[in-house]
Amino acid sequence: MTHHYPTLPELIDLDFGDFTEDLPLYEQLAQRCDGPILELGVGTGRVALMLARAGYEVWGIDSSSAMLDHARSKAAPNLTDRLHLEQADMRDFALDRKFALVFAGFGGFDHLLSPDDQARCLRRVRDHLAPGGLFVCDLRPLLHNTWELGDSAPIFHDWTRELPETGMTVMKTHSVKADAARQYQRQTNIYDCISADGQIRRIIDEVDLRFTTRYEMEGLLRDAELEVEQVYGDYDLAPYDDTSEYMITVAQRPEEPA
Repeated sequence: MTHHYPTLPELIDLDFGDFTEDLPLYEQLAQRCDGPILELGVGTGRVALMLARAGYEVWGIDSSSAMLDHARSKAAPNLTDRLHLEQADMRDFALDRKFALVFAGFGGFDHLLSPDDQARCLRRVRDHLAPGGLFVCDLRPLLHNTWELGDSAPIFHDWTRELPETGMTVMKTHSVKADAARQYQRQTNIYDCISADGQIRRIIDEVDLRFTTRYEMEGLLRDAELEVEQVYGDYDLAPYDDTSEYMITVAQRPEEPA
């Protein structure tokens, strides 16, 4: 029997596609900015598609052609005029236009593994923002418990779900190795795809992340000539503190002098 096993983008959607906590925040920011929007690390289009469906003109970049192809496959024909997806590196992109809002959502900025990479990205962000435009960066904060596991890498069970298109069962587990000195973590995501007749295919996705402290981020933004407006601890815009699950930094490119 031939089985259609899922691709990694399909598994990413199964994992995160129903996450909606951040969507009202991005729609609120889009209303405030009232202009073209750019998402860095657009992935399978979870946020960008929502904004395009709401009527906004949205650009999204990602380094993965497979992720972009999957995002395009989910876009209705009536979105093609206002959803623009391009393969590009967030450290070195050039889109020849200005944006009212640029954002890196859901920990996308964590994939930049050195301060130099982060600085390069933020310089490109500034160059692509219109004067007065906003940059929003949603990070996972550096917490003490991030490093408790060290390099022991135990395996954790995350979930078992059914893939809607095929009825195949997928079980996700993950392991983590952390390096506190480098503020670095490697997460190995393991997807076991189980067909109705018991055949199993394992798909492994290794993700390298670098965690950034609040004041590191604020310093990087200042160096890129972006002004920090506020730092929030959740999608309801509660103040950031040492118990926050998220670190959402809002910064602005200054208006040009008259």
